[in-house]
Amino acid sequence: MTPHTDPQRAPGLARPTRGGRALDRASTREDFDDALARLGHDRLSVLEAENAWDAFRELAEAKAQVTMGDLEALVDDRLRAIAEQYQLLRMATRTRTGEPAWAQVELLERGIEMPLMAEGHGDGPIDAALRAVVAALAIEARLVAFSVEALSTGADALAEAHVTVDVGGRHHTAEGVAPSLTEAGVRAFLRALSHARRAERHA
Repeated sequence: MTPHTDPQRAPGLARPTRGGRALDRASTREDFDDALARLGHDRLSVLEAENAWDAFRELAEAKAQVTMGDLEALVDDRLRAIAEQYQLLRMATRTRTGEPAWAQVELLERGIEMPLMAEGHGDGPIDAALRAVVAALAIEARLVAFSVEALSTGADALAEAHVTVDVGGRHHTAEGVAPSLTEAGVRAFLRALSHARRAERHA
């Protein structure tokens, strides 16, 4: 008798969700492209598709199953980031009991080929990372409000951060999506700063 194999539980294709199968770290590029097509992202440029694939692989390393909801939120966030003034390339954080948190960020500013890098210290990893962003961009900005929510259930749920930032006396709001709370906060902060830069140019 041939053993029954459930294709919905095969590596790379987890249980169905939101009209399609979830993905995992074993998913192939073909699986991923098929999922993008189901979400309506079947006309991406080469750069957009590569950025989306890289973001998915990073998420799949941290999350057992990447649902279609996760993928939609993540890809939409990264595609929007491509068009922004500032983008996060890399980030590292470190915390130790009794010591200020440390963070290092590497950013890309539109129109400048050389990445910008800086370090920051703060009361926690988010504070340290945002201070590093401000130092890297040599900009005056103040965080006015910060909130975060999980986009699904479970300890490995994607985080969506919402921020309000004061730049030159004007408030700008934005959101960012990432596997970690700190990264989501930094992405939201950078998007708010991009909004501020756009408003400045159009003033």
